Amino acid sequence: MTRRTRSRSFFILTAFFSISLLIGCSGNEGGNGTAGTNGAKGDDSAFPPLPPTLANTQYQLLDGTPFKLSDKKGTVLLVNIWGTWCGPCRAEMPHLIALQNKYGSQGFEVIGLNIGDGSGSPEPIELIKSFAEKMGLNYTLAISSNENTREFYRLTRQEVVPQTIIIDRNGKLRGVLVGSGQRVYDSMYETVGKVMAE
Repeated sequence: MTRRTRSRSFFILTAFFSISLLIGCSGNEGGNGTAGTNGAKGDDSAFPPLPPTLANTQYQLLDGTPFKLSDKKGTVLLVNIWGTWCGPCRAEMPHLIALQNKYGSQGFEVIGLNIGDGSGSPEPIELIKSFAEKMGLNYTLAISSNENTREFYRLTRQEVVPQTIIIDRNGKLRGVLVGSGQRVYDSMYETVGKVMAE
């Protein structure tokens, strides 16, 4: 990667984060948030790759099956970190369900990474499964270790949930959304729609 490319990638990431607000769950529940996306439609060269610490780390599906985000290259991913205890996480779930319904057959996948109970301990698998059934979740659910969750926090520079990143088919970061609220939902639909249309 050239110095100019690294500089451009750093600038884009900084632009993502500078317009995000610290709103979400951080032990207590939050409200509205904003999101950042950048770049031109159809030109993924303007976007940085997903950091290797997130792309190549191992996550675990609820049935124990391991996977990496890099294994899913060729699919547009919406990766959401959340907890069953987080009100804003619950509030945005109907939007994640709607996006999975709309684009799931077109090479798109929502992945919900449960971060645990908010104090560093994992949430029981049966609790997550019961919660998912009650909420009617139709997308992939997995567990994020504390270490993996910290990598998300390093990326966004904010230690709150929900957080969402959107990754294009080439493994490039196309959106960072922190918190919840109508502006985040609008940005989520807009960004996924643009990436799916490319």
